[in-house]
Amino acid sequence: MRTVRLSGLAQSDLEDIRSYTVETWGRAQWLTYYRQIAMAFDRIAQNPEIGVDRSLFVPGTRSINRKQHVIFFKCLDAADGAPVVLRIVHGR
Repeated sequence: MRTVRLSGLAQSDLEDIRSYTVETWGRAQWLTYYRQIAMAFDRIAQNPEIGVDRSLFVPGTRSINRKQHVIFFKCLDAADGAPVVLRIVHGR
């Protein structure tokens, strides 16, 4: 089964989301939200063609929404064709 990889920026985004969520709503809420994000990663791995085409920004880039965040990803040759999450940004 194909897996999703995270760029360094996406890892940093995820850490920022974790910190904010834990400080604002607590660890239990973070764990719930993290499971939802992880499910989005699984969906991307299973079908990297899902989501909205964002080629206007970067050719081949796609995005899906997960609650308050937008996950931007792209299949990269450097990752053996695997989908790589480029950024996880707030929807605003």
